[in-house]
Amino acid sequence: MGRPGRKRQAGLRTASGRLKGGTAPRIDAGTAELRLHRARRAGELDPATARLWRMGQAEKAAAGLARGRDHGQAVDAIGRAFLAGLLEHNVHPAETLRDAGRTLFKLYWVHYAALAPSGGLYRDLVGRGVVGRPVEVESDRAAQLEAALNRRLASLDACGRDIRRAVESLCIDHHFEFGPLWLDRLLAARRTGGVAGEEDRRRMAAAVHGLAVIC
Repeated sequence: MGRPGRKRQAGLRTASGRLKGGTAPRIDAGTAELRLHRARRAGELDPATARLWRMGQAEKAAAGLARGRDHGQAVDAIGRAFLAGLLEHNVHPAETLRDAGRTLFKLYWVHYAALAPSGGLYRDLVGRGVVGRPVEVESDRAAQLEAALNRRLASLDACGRDIRRAVESLCIDHHFEFGPLWLDRLLAARRTGGVAGEEDRRRMAAAVHGLAVIC
């Protein structure tokens, strides 16, 4: 009769009885509905996928989504631009520009915490660490954060009004699920293979230029 003790763990074992390692943990990508909502924010739902979803066949619709795509990035405008390959620069990687934009967002809304939005997607950004929680900080730390924000804003001002406005529209304004409209049009053009408008492309280029400056 065996002694009572810890339950034997399931899994493949070596000849000596040890559990075999090297098995990667399973990553929960979320429900089909959640994956579809994220992909829609990223502008990646083709008509056939959208039709299946409307017909109540979310599992079939989600099965057609691109594998390995982190659609969770679509939680903000700059994340959607990143997923669509719109943050191209000849020096800085797209990830660096995306992170620079999110740092600007964080510095801005920590400083102006009283004006921060209270919607669910903003809470999602906070929960995932994209945005810091508005908390009381020591005066020295608050001064450092304000100085970091002001340096970035001053750099954008030096680039000209159009560049600052493009960066603010992409990174600071409250476009969590959709928007700004010019980015939505660029995403639609990428998705359908159409030609984006010159003004929209100009705004994207201005935003990329500004992000490169504040990296």
